[in-house]
Amino acid sequence: MAKTTSATQRVAVISVRTMTPADVPLADDLRRLAGWNQSRRDWLGYLEFDPHGCFVAEVDGVAQGTATTIRYDGRVGWIGMVLVHPEQRRRGVGTALLQHAISWLQGQRIAAIKLDATPMGRPVYLPLGFRDEYAVTRYVGKAQARTGEMAAGVSALRPTDLPEVAELDASWFGVARPRVLTSLSERDPEYGFVARHNARVVGYLIARVGADRLQIGPWGAETPAIAEGLLQAFLHQAQGRQVLLDVPGPNNAGPSLLSRHGLSIQRGYTRMVLGENICPGQPEKIFGTSAAEKG
Repeated sequence: MAKTTSATQRVAVISVRTMTPADVPLADDLRRLAGWNQSRRDWLGYLEFDPHGCFVAEVDGVAQGTATTIRYDGRVGWIGMVLVHPEQRRRGVGTALLQHAISWLQGQRIAAIKLDATPMGRPVYLPLGFRDEYAVTRYVGKAQARTGEMAAGVSALRPTDLPEVAELDASWFGVARPRVLTSLSERDPEYGFVARHNARVVGYLIARVGADRLQIGPWGAETPAIAEGLLQAFLHQAQGRQVLLDVPGPNNAGPSLLSRHGLSIQRGYTRMVLGENICPGQPEKIFGTSAAEKG
């Protein structure tokens, strides 16, 4: 619990509690005010992934902020959806949420805590001990397919593909996350694709419907050519829809690939880590992250 004092010396009491499904409408209102793309289904997903690791901040008993966490394989934790009502910013609400989320993850013996910071959020995270890992760039645009034919080896993602996809994803993301991949792939299955070579999975793309745009990610591939085949399949399926995705800085092939297909840079983020970065993965193989709140 924390206290803040205004210019008139009125003390506001900040407390943090566990989020419940009843908080989803409020949380989604905060998301809407921030202009983010998550949907109510995403909020329910955060509670599904870690029902004890999602939080609401109250100011004088009124809910005014949120934060979510997710744990991967008991080794890496992710903090996301740190949102504060615009009228309550710069009063310590965001810091209280972050400190609570960090304490929760550290209490679960999580060695590495990560997040994707906006330019506004990064100055808040640095004093808490977070350090930069690499840049992340958001791309947006309208889906425009060049061809209606699937590239060789690319097909619709099926539930039976997920064990192989999860195994490959673990090596690239750095830690296993089969529950997240399964949940995301089930939301809008028409936007999931897999690439195989000699019967072996060599790439995958999962996308879902957000509040305003289709969100691409996770999207990984062994080579840029495989990634492009997956993207072309998605763009054909999503023809005319607005899309967005976040590309890790170490992926040098991503920017030119997306530019060729009509997507452009919207903004930048910074991936940050607190503690020992025990699972760096291979971000050069990741063409689209799972979104800022999940990594």
